[in-house]
Amino acid sequence: MKAAKYATIGAFLLFISAAVAGAAEVPPGRVARLQYVSGSVSIQPRGTGGWVTGLVNHAVSPSDNVWTDKNSRAELGVGAGVLRMNGETSMTLTDLSRNTVQVTLHQGNLNLRVFHLFDGEIYEVDTPNVTFTLQKSGEYRFDVDPANDTTIVTVRKGQGDATGEGPAVRVRAHEQARFKGTVLVRNIHQAPRPDGFDSWCEVRDQRQDHWPYGGYGVRVYPPYPYGPYVWVGPGPYRYGPWVWGGVWWR
Repeated sequence: MKAAKYATIGAFLLFISAAVAGAAEVPPGRVARLQYVSGSVSIQPRGTGGWVTGLVNHAVSPSDNVWTDKNSRAELGVGAGVLRMNGETSMTLTDLSRNTVQVTLHQGNLNLRVFHLFDGEIYEVDTPNVTFTLQKSGEYRFDVDPANDTTIVTVRKGQGDATGEGPAVRVRAHEQARFKGTVLVRNIHQAPRPDGFDSWCEVRDQRQDHWPYGGYGVRVYPPYPYGPYVWVGPGPYRYGPWVWGGVWWR
């Protein structure tokens, strides 16, 4: 009888310890929302070895990996920005803190549109070759070819700085820069005409520009986790399952 009693107490204490440990982990300041999927998209939650199917409205946390299969595309909304991935693209959301949106593009094609860059806010894209920091809101594209050790940065609107080994290289609107290796060499020319991926991103931009409520409030978020703005209009989580994200439901 005493053994059973002690076992019950031990199990209760273990449960309390686990609850305290979970409560000690603070949820991220903000997360990205997978708001469009075409084809096969996979997400690897941080700290896990397995992949799960990326579904619309899936919340993506810092350190999560995202992969788009061949002939697939994905769109993620975060803060006042939108990340769009072409097929066979690998990306990690490195940091989604109060004032920072940092992603690592391992391979493939990434389009980044930032509606508004708040004072003190940082949008950064890291590749095997460069670190690119936005200086203005605008439209940016990144192409990473790990086999040839190259990164191509195209700025349609806005401007930003590429840093690596050596002086930083500023890339302005309507320019394209090519970087090979980590020693930056200024190799800038006029941005080329849009291709199929660019055209798809433009169509998505037009749809978002005409969404009521600014696309579920994507453009009215302040750069802090808890403020006067939350979801505006019909909630985006009307459909789909809830999944435990380690420190919160998503």
